[in-house]
Amino acid sequence: MQRHSTMDIPPALVPYARRIALRDLELFYYDAGVTENPILFLIHGLGDEADTWRAVIPLLAQSYRVIAPDLPGFGHSFGPKGGYSLTFFARAMAEFITTLGLQQVTLVGHSLGAMIAQRLSIGLPRLIQQQILISGCLPIKRQFPPRRLWPLLLPGVGELMLAGLQRSRELAFQSLRPFYYHLYELPVRERRFLRQRVWVRLHQKRQRRATLSALRWLAVDTLFRSHQYLDLVSECPTPTILMSGEHDLIVDGESIEAMAVVLEGRGQYIHLERCGHMPQQEQPTLICELIAALVPARRDGEPNWRNEHSDG
Repeated sequence: MQRHSTMDIPPALVPYARRIALRDLELFYYDAGVTENPILFLIHGLGDEADTWRAVIPLLAQSYRVIAPDLPGFGHSFGPKGGYSLTFFARAMAEFITTLGLQQVTLVGHSLGAMIAQRLSIGLPRLIQQQILISGCLPIKRQFPPRRLWPLLLPGVGELMLAGLQRSRELAFQSLRPFYYHLYELPVRERRFLRQRVWVRLHQKRQRRATLSALRWLAVDTLFRSHQYLDLVSECPTPTILMSGEHDLIVDGESIEAMAVVLEGRGQYIHLERCGHMPQQEQPTLICELIAALVPARRDGEPNWRNEHSDG
């Protein structure tokens, strides 16, 4: 029986929509740009989808081949009922990359996607040219999860909390406020999209289950595997760029600063002004400009970085 997602694909991304069957998974992804161009592999964050990059994919596709999958269990992709650990995601993305035959990839990961990207670069160093980690990195400092997350980590309680947000579209939309520097300064069209999207997420059982499973596994990794990740990162030669919003309330800035210290000599740390946790949505043109400055591209002429996502 064919399975259907209730999530609409943004019209600008429809031409790039693809689907692939892996060994145990069925993944949806976007593939934009010219095949011969340098490859950007975009990995979204927790509870999100590949269209978090909706404003940057068409712009970057002018100069790169841009590939952005929905992680297993999220968006239009299907996955198992549980076990959404960093190792699981990294193995799934490794299989995806090797199945497509990609070489010399630049990873661009956001939040959880940044952790997955860094884990991938450790496991596939020959295929990864460099990595750009936005609003996240592997946990290399042992720490307890923030108190605000404790209820979500409890089986049954987390499920009830997400169910509670289904009472009202406005309540669901307000749950996004901590993720943005200023949610109501986003363009009207963007706010309209997010209002509808968060409502659909909350009513998609598969995505709720994957989100809570991934969150709980992250708590385990942060508590018990930080020393292991520190050793792995210390030995990984992949050039790394760290980016974080100046007003990020979701990711502990000290964790990213600690990673910058460990990676000294192998990358750089870029602070993004007027950004919260979602720079690719809040400042998409800036993100494109930074990527273009960091990743050499073969192109004819100069790309047009005008933000098609604005109301102008």
